[in-house]
Amino acid sequence: MWRALLDFRARHGRYWKRALSLKWMNGSDEFEPFSASLRMVRNQLGPTWLHALRPASLDAAARRLTALDSQPDNCRVEPMLSGEPCASDQ
Repeated sequence: MWRALLDFRARHGRYWKRALSLKWMNGSDEFEPFSASLRMVRNQLGPTWLHALRPASLDAAARRLTALDSQPDNCRVEPMLSGEPCASDQ
């Protein structure tokens, strides 16, 4: 969900919320990258949630995703699943 919103914001600039709302209203969001995630946001959270979303919340999500992306692959899952210790655990 957050990746879809961040990608949409990066591609549509300052008025990205307006663009996304318009795409939701006319159904053209299905042609966007991450269209399934964007549609999920619309169906589960709605336009009111999008309007209330503050830039700081989206920026915090971007920082969390960046931190996750910088971790080795085996650190992105529960340790019991991979069986390997993370570099940060040693």
